[in-house]
Amino acid sequence: MKEEEFKKVVDGNYGRISRICLHYFGSREEADDACQEVLLKVWLSIDKFRGESSLSTWISRIAVNVCMTTFRNKKTETIRLGSEELKHLGDKMPDENDPGDEEEEKLRFFKSFMEKLPAADRTLVSLYLEEMDSSDIATVTGLSEANVRTRIHRIKKQIKEEWEVRYGTR
Repeated sequence: MKEEEFKKVVDGNYGRISRICLHYFGSREEADDACQEVLLKVWLSIDKFRGESSLSTWISRIAVNVCMTTFRNKKTETIRLGSEELKHLGDKMPDENDPGDEEEEKLRFFKSFMEKLPAADRTLVSLYLEEMDSSDIATVTGLSEANVRTRIHRIKKQIKEEWEVRYGTR
């Protein structure tokens, strides 16, 4: 692959790779390191791409594999979800009159919820948030499409139930 072609591949997929890595690591520094490893693996393996899925799905699978392997190697059992926006929220209590505080509260709730999920479910949520369809998610994760849809449905239901227990309906 020529450098110009690789640059197009990177430009078209870097945002997704970065977000997937950030969902796993929580820290921008660790996510950036993982992104670099993903890009290196893509560069070294692009000639092995068989076209059985879209290129972005194949690259997402590499990103998920890099993240999961890194955790296995670090023997880390707790995976944190984070983002630069979530880091700056702090622990201030929301002001019920400020609609921005409600959004911050939702982000904190979601971060807390994600931290409790097993790595496989965190992967599903991350890919779902990337607006991948169930077929592509199944390809990336190795699950069946039906299993992907069922698990995402259950996770959504669990989020709703936990929100209602904590805050009532809004």
